[in-house]
Amino acid sequence: MSDASPPTPPTTSAVTLVRTSQAWSQADSAAGFVLRYLAPMRRQLAFLLKSTEQADEGLKMIIAHLVSAGFGDQKHDRLRDFLLRSVRSAARKRLQEIPEHKRPDIDFEQLQSDSTDWLRYWREGLLERAWRALERIEHATPSRPLYSVLHCATANPQATPSMLVIQIATETGVQIDETNAEAILTEARRMFAQLVADEISETLEKPESADIRQEIKTLGLGKAFAGIMAKQ
Repeated sequence: MSDASPPTPPTTSAVTLVRTSQAWSQADSAAGFVLRYLAPMRRQLAFLLKSTEQADEGLKMIIAHLVSAGFGDQKHDRLRDFLLRSVRSAARKRLQEIPEHKRPDIDFEQLQSDSTDWLRYWREGLLERAWRALERIEHATPSRPLYSVLHCATANPQATPSMLVIQIATETGVQIDETNAEAILTEARRMFAQLVADEISETLEKPESADIRQEIKTLGLGKAFAGIMAKQ
């Protein structure tokens, strides 16, 4: 599922904004860590270079550099800013490989950390990772179809508990009653918000609750936390 946040929940539950203190720049493998974020980087490169093939070549350059040099010794803050600089550098280099008459016109000055396109690609990437994580949780405990219930409720916000029961039985074969469906939906919403918070935290060098709240606002992810109480 791509750029989709669950509908506003009717009840209140809680998530912990900061559950890790691990700085992304201290990852054992810079290239391995960045592989998680290939999707938003590829989308931005493809948009700039007007070619998915050129985008893939640009990604190879970025990964190769990270394999050889890591994250470097410069001061770090947000991973998305670091990766945007990498995207800009790769796009400039790929432009030199494109015949001049086919070379797209790129305004690099407009490609900043608050660029609407980049923020959208980054938001979509974080949401996709959160959805996949929730799906893995369901695969581990199929009797509690957290992903499937939330997926159905998000795709059809007007769905009643009885509709969810029927759809879950049809799609997964899991039999739940209406009361259980509502309980699972409440837990799924809380879990999804927690997973989004975790994703944001892992992209900040020194995650603090205030910084995560700001990222939620900047990236337009507030809907995922509607009705959710955020703890420090």
